[in-house]
Amino acid sequence: MTTASVNGVTLHYEVEGDGPPLLLIAGLGANSSAWATVKPLLVSRFTCITFDNRGTGRSETPPGPYTIDQMADDTAALIRHLDLGPVHAVGWSLGGSVLQGLLIRNGALVRKAVLLSAFPSYTELQHGWLDCLIALRRAEVPADAIAMFSMAWGFTPKMLCDHAVVAGGARATTAGPYPTSLAGFEAQAHGLRRYDSRPLLPTVSTPTLVLVGAEDVLTPVSQSVEIAQMIPGARLEVLPRGSHGMAIEYTPETVNAVVAFLNAPA
Repeated sequence: MTTASVNGVTLHYEVEGDGPPLLLIAGLGANSSAWATVKPLLVSRFTCITFDNRGTGRSETPPGPYTIDQMADDTAALIRHLDLGPVHAVGWSLGGSVLQGLLIRNGALVRKAVLLSAFPSYTELQHGWLDCLIALRRAEVPADAIAMFSMAWGFTPKMLCDHAVVAGGARATTAGPYPTSLAGFEAQAHGLRRYDSRPLLPTVSTPTLVLVGAEDVLTPVSQSVEIAQMIPGARLEVLPRGSHGMAIEYTPETVNAVVAFLNAPA
């Protein structure tokens, strides 16, 4: 197991592929396996760095709560530890918040950034969604049932109408060997719902793509528009199909958009 002790926490990470370094930052309660559909399409073109945020996977779960800035500093310290910077970076959902924090606090470590299904601050509806997830976990509802509930927020009707596919996907999601503990999930959630990047986004100077699916109901297009308007020179791209989990449901389309941006002249 490959680990690094950085910023007061031990993080598990993996480096695979060939080409410019590309850091992939996972979402709330997710570990590096979140990129399982994406990474095979990237490793022939990029040196992909995946890692488990504090509180997930094989990384350490120190006592919470955590802040987004704290996780952004973890990420910066990992980049410095690997001596691969500046890196390209993609942050998905909570990973998008962590990446915003990284751009604000240590932007020189990032060559180009992709904020995937991201948001600048939580809405009332997102607070309610997160309250439900935490309540289900505290009530010890079976993990696959929680995953089925979550998938209704993350995928399009095209996928959700196939109940067998959704149920199978939920089981596969929860069958991994490194489940996120309630303590780790709540510690991340605490920071996520309190983070507001809006005051400092205008200071970001890294070339940034804000990428979202037109069918995203959890982090709607309006939130990506808001981010893109505040980051100087940011590019907004709305894919015609895809919701919050578009990296899984529409993997080729998502990867193509990311690669096109990373390979384009700055």
